[in-house]
Amino acid sequence: MFAAFAFAATVTAAEPVPAPLPEAPQLSLYTEHNPPLTYLSADSQKIEGLVFIIVDEMLKRANINYTIELLPWKRALSLTRRSPNTCLFAMDRTPDRENKFLWVSPLYEGRWAFFKRPDSPLELESLADIAPYQIATVSGYASANALQETGHERILNAGTNVDAVRLLFHGRVDLLLTGAVEIPYIAKEANTPLPLEALPFKNVSTSMGCSLDTDPDLMRKLQQINEEMTDFKRQVMGQATPTD
Repeated sequence: MFAAFAFAATVTAAEPVPAPLPEAPQLSLYTEHNPPLTYLSADSQKIEGLVFIIVDEMLKRANINYTIELLPWKRALSLTRRSPNTCLFAMDRTPDRENKFLWVSPLYEGRWAFFKRPDSPLELESLADIAPYQIATVSGYASANALQETGHERILNAGTNVDAVRLLFHGRVDLLLTGAVEIPYIAKEANTPLPLEALPFKNVSTSMGCSLDTDPDLMRKLQQINEEMTDFKRQVMGQATPTD
């Protein structure tokens, strides 16, 4: 009997112990209030927006859990750069930012332009024509940095897009530089008329930028899924038309 018991104990001890189920990876996400891309809904008090829909779907497909917080842009940018496994969207991918982040790109192809008041007589045919004019930009935005790099000095930085469009309609500036997709929403939120496009500036890849300490395997997975979502992203961004 002793021998039989010893054998049974040996067999029991040799049985493999099931490995614990791996936990889904988690990211910390930051974004800003920038309708229609990302914003805090007054109705649901949750973060919504066209680019949020894209990022949320991408992370679901990747089986990645996340937390998300809406912050002022410059603070979100700083936190993302110094925190591991942290990403910020929607961020325009520019040469100046290229080596400061890891990228999931593009979420969509955006465009910057100069806008004027509807009653403005300004006629612009090239970038050289902006030289005499004061231009509102948003501090910390890639578009503001790109304008500075042209050598243009007559720039008035605002804290937000809404502040910038109000500068335009209060006569503090002659032109506003911002995203073409966002401008109808900015005007609606600022309760101003819709500015008119005066001159296109640059096409940009609007993306998700992650800290350099983010898991590279995770980044490769997200980029692959992002590339597989072309039709989904086109359908989502096709909704970029404000409603009354």
